[in-house]
Amino acid sequence: MLDLRINPAPPMAYEDLPHVGAGLRFLDAPTDYLIELRERHGDTFFVDVFGFPLLVTFSPKGLESLYALEESDASFGLATFDLASFKTPTEIFADADPALFYELMKHEHMPDYLRIIADVAAETLNEWDISGPTDVFDAVRTMSQRIGFGLWLCREAAAEPYWQKLKAAFDVLDQERSFVNPQETLATIKSGKSRERAAIEDIKALLIEIAAAHDANPSKEEATIDRLRERFGGGVDGVRKLAHNTINANQGFLSNLYAAIGWVVLRLAQYPDLRAKATAEIAALRAVFPSGVKTSIEALNKMTFIEQLMMECVRIAQRSITLRRVLQPVKFDDGAQVYDVPVGVYITTMLSVTNTQTAELRRFDPDHYVRNALPQSLTPLGKETVSTFGHGKHACPAQRFSHHMCKIVVTAILDRFAMEPLFSDPQPSSRQLGGVARPEALTRIQFRKV
Repeated sequence: MLDLRINPAPPMAYEDLPHVGAGLRFLDAPTDYLIELRERHGDTFFVDVFGFPLLVTFSPKGLESLYALEESDASFGLATFDLASFKTPTEIFADADPALFYELMKHEHMPDYLRIIADVAAETLNEWDISGPTDVFDAVRTMSQRIGFGLWLCREAAAEPYWQKLKAAFDVLDQERSFVNPQETLATIKSGKSRERAAIEDIKALLIEIAAAHDANPSKEEATIDRLRERFGGGVDGVRKLAHNTINANQGFLSNLYAAIGWVVLRLAQYPDLRAKATAEIAALRAVFPSGVKTSIEALNKMTFIEQLMMECVRIAQRSITLRRVLQPVKFDDGAQVYDVPVGVYITTMLSVTNTQTAELRRFDPDHYVRNALPQSLTPLGKETVSTFGHGKHACPAQRFSHHMCKIVVTAILDRFAMEPLFSDPQPSSRQLGGVARPEALTRIQFRKV
């Protein structure tokens, strides 16, 4: 067996049904199951989940070693591909341009991005139906999708008649469905991803229409779709690469950010004192930046309380599993043992197990953070024991962008609405595997114009 080639052999977690037993328990409640295994076997152990050989670690040194692994030795990208390919047709990944994400995140694009976020958020909020309660996570998710179409395509894509057609196709491809609804993943596999491939063809056809509308607009702005077409060229191959990379960009954009913003809105509705503090911060910045705070990088950078609130929301709701697929034999130090790990094993941790592992870290308090950093007193065993946007070379390069978008959306909501929470004590989903969790139960807010 593959696991027996790990030397020395780590503690082994077994269930009655090999592969399947652990897999079923893992899918039912992944965080709780890994906490149970940690209590039973210690900070590092091996478990086979549906044939995925996982060397799981939660020790401070193990987490430090995990984040220090070189991509060429133990790949995050290929491990993510292995998970995502259950839902997403693999031809999308074959066309992925690894450098594109960093190109899109260049600082020079940020002023244009801020204007698009602010404009699309305003348009969306003006159309919100607040005659009854609003499911805040669905509403923020839809807004984030629409903003994404404006950012990673063009403004025309975020407007009628295109954005809702794009949304329908992207909803079919949504990776989140495979995280929170394993039955749907099984149906996807059984069908040969037929619905997903049909959605890709719909997106290709829509992109041709959107590009034509953008080109015909006499007041058009330079947009991402222009840069992508220049990058990938024309013809059938160009349209295919445009579609596949647009899908990758929008899926990556949506995977965590909308849920993080949803939790911020939820907490602002839940706690009037936090809402008052956020409102006061915005008002104070408007006195310094009378031309507007939502499109000023300098103003957004000074919006520190909302940044702390977002970090705390992400920390507590984080349900990401961090995987590295071993590509060549590595030595892995967890502080108690140095393991020789063979090719094919996945070295992994799940952030929700350690992000709230102390009494203080289980308590929600935005003042845990100083801007986007936790003080050492909360992570005395090492900064890697708590993770939100990752660490070191594996840190998310879009963190600053994510904070900017959250601040713009939250400011726009607070400007327009009073909020009455129609929930009591929301908790992150116990079943979610991957990303920032949605709440366990429906969370609705009654918005009223101010």
